[in-house]
Amino acid sequence: MNKGYKTLKDPLKRMQYILKLNGFNLKSTKININLDQSFLNKQFKYYQKLNKIQKNPNSSQKINSFYNQIDQLKKKYQKKILKKFKEKSWKKSFLIFQKILFLNNFQKKIKT
Repeated sequence: MNKGYKTLKDPLKRMQYILKLNGFNLKSTKININLDQSFLNKQFKYYQKLNKIQKNPNSSQKINSFYNQIDQLKKKYQKKILKKFKEKSWKKSFLIFQKILFLNNFQKKIKT
């Protein structure tokens, strides 16, 4: 499998590549990125909820349910970013992409 195929096959890598083509590279973009306060509050609440669930010895079902909840939210943002891509709204797309990245990384923490 070549690098191009791997990039196009993986939704996150594909989104990142499209943004990079349009001037928004995660490593070098120097725009003022301000995630909305409500999303920052949600991040804090997600970590609190995960911590509370993990303290329960019989938490596997709750963990799976929480994982699925985060997955649904991630899919919602993926739909939003596709709409912004079609509108060529790159800054908004970049902000949504950052939310998707957070949710993707958070899902990894849930399963560990």
